[in-house]
Amino acid sequence: MVTCYRSGPIERDPASAFHGKNQIDDVLRELDIKIIGDTFEILESRGEPQEIYGPKMKKLRDQGRFYDYSKAESLLVQSLKSAREADFVISRPAPEASGGTTSETVMTCMRGVPKLVIIGPHGEGISDNDSTFMIRMLTDYYSLVFNSEKDVIGFIKKHIQAFRRGRDGIRQLFIHIKTANPYVNDRRKPLWDDRFEGKTIIIQGRPGAGKDTQGRLLQDLCGFKFFGSGHELRRLYSKFPNLSESLGNGELAPEWLINCLISNSLIKLERFEPIVFAGASKMPSEAETLIRILNDLKRKLEVIVIDIDEDLAKERITFRRNCYSCEISFCGREFVENPTCPQCGEPLAARDENMSEESVKKIFGWYRTEVEETIRYFENLRLVTHIDGHDSKENIFNKILEILKA
Repeated sequence: MVTCYRSGPIERDPASAFHGKNQIDDVLRELDIKIIGDTFEILESRGEPQEIYGPKMKKLRDQGRFYDYSKAESLLVQSLKSAREADFVISRPAPEASGGTTSETVMTCMRGVPKLVIIGPHGEGISDNDSTFMIRMLTDYYSLVFNSEKDVIGFIKKHIQAFRRGRDGIRQLFIHIKTANPYVNDRRKPLWDDRFEGKTIIIQGRPGAGKDTQGRLLQDLCGFKFFGSGHELRRLYSKFPNLSESLGNGELAPEWLINCLISNSLIKLERFEPIVFAGASKMPSEAETLIRILNDLKRKLEVIVIDIDEDLAKERITFRRNCYSCEISFCGREFVENPTCPQCGEPLAARDENMSEESVKKIFGWYRTEVEETIRYFENLRLVTHIDGHDSKENIFNKILEILKA
């Protein structure tokens, strides 16, 4: 019996693991591969779920109680014994993964075990990771990197004969792949340009203008850090129970929360790292705060406004469907009739704020007041370039690149 150990969060929410239903579990069972556990599940079965175990370990470390820390750390070592026994591991390290003692412990336990590492559809596992743990996973001799669950499933099915031979067969497969291409784990940005270094970009425009789409292209192809206000807020739904309902009704997020998210994302950046904000600073007061933060960080701002008329904007959000796995929006009648992501196969969903006519009216109402006033504020600072948003997304992207390289 071939066995698989699943390690780390697989969902977009870093706090969740493989606990819920996911595509990989079903496929592994179909292929008669036994799933022998997950670190988080084992911790929970021992009465030490991650949300308790993690803060407890950090507290012991910060208090300098190293003897107690080492005794508690044995719980993690014990939970990883099944990883040592597995034929292969599927792992998706969280951005908050440890870069210190725990990282060393995990990598020691899994040394020599073939690892299929999921870094996320936009490579965010690499670019957003705050620790050395992901790099340790990427550079392990028996690790291969994948963008998504779908890629892992396709790889296992393609090489199922090697997987059926167990650990030795999988190790030989990895050696063959890495010998043929030592750079197989690289995720180079094909359109990176030195002129992008240190850039801070805001993309604004009406709902449906393609702000997130263009921001993701800059992330995937040019190496920009991506900040989508909607994406960042959705990640906080579990911490702010009223936030989902409020945004779903077309209300704006609290100003203090937006300022906190933006400032935190900027503070974590290295000076050379470029960042693109999609739809951030929807109010003049938020824009003023952002300018003060950027001045303190000695960063210059460029604002790109994608102009579309209101009729097209309403049409687009009516036919817009989102994949919360890939964090990509798709627009078209075909995605309403068949709401399935063409990239990962997951179901597409409409945003709550686009589901009622009253919410849509609110969204366009505050765009005509707050957002347009914010754009005028940036225009008075001579920071704004307008682009015709009625063109194709490819042509719009090329225009953005021309602006950023000028």
